[in-house]
Amino acid sequence: MARDVREAAVEAAMIVQLGKASVAWTRADLEAKIEGHARVLIDVGTGDGRFVYRSAGAHPDTYCIGVDPAGERMREVSWRAGRKVARGGRPNALFVVASVQALPEELTGLAHTLTLNFPWASLLSALVLPEAPVLEALRRLVRPGGELIALLNQSVFDDRAYAARLGLPELSDARVEDALRPAYRAAGFEIRGSEIVEGDMPHQTSWGQHLTLASGRRTRLLTAEAIG
Repeated sequence: MARDVREAAVEAAMIVQLGKASVAWTRADLEAKIEGHARVLIDVGTGDGRFVYRSAGAHPDTYCIGVDPAGERMREVSWRAGRKVARGGRPNALFVVASVQALPEELTGLAHTLTLNFPWASLLSALVLPEAPVLEALRRLVRPGGELIALLNQSVFDDRAYAARLGLPELSDARVEDALRPAYRAAGFEIRGSEIVEGDMPHQTSWGQHLTLASGRRTRLLTAEAIG
């Protein structure tokens, strides 16, 4: 059974944000919640969690999990998700406090779909440099045959002076083929597509809308399949 995080301080456990409270969940707790759902979606770097909340409402047969190291940013939406369904509750939404460098083992092998929507800072760097430990950690979340969907702010890379200050390489079709494809394959992902998307995004997030709304910014949609 889920416990207050203070009661489980001596144990490694997955920390879940439930409004203002942080509680420790076991794999058994999580599996009990997932039971009866056809699919699992995990959104890493979920920010305020609104993408997960909306996805849970649009797809009640999918259990939607948002992961972010800043639990306080997910307080409001996790509180809303915990309400009665008639008042906007989302019993198929969960918000986990964790960084990509320390993803909980409880999430291993659950995701049919793994999303990364406009990642920033270290997560963005890890995806495009790329960094094997992070790719391998992400791969552990996804069941074989599952999909990775990443929306990357291409405009950051198009501004080479700015990208260089951030320590980011170029992000061209050639680099995707020459650098990302073999690194992703080694980590257990086969890249299936890489394209520039303009206009409406396939996933609407608060941060993504801030970046792209009326700004003319370009977005790269990168998709991959979990193999092996």
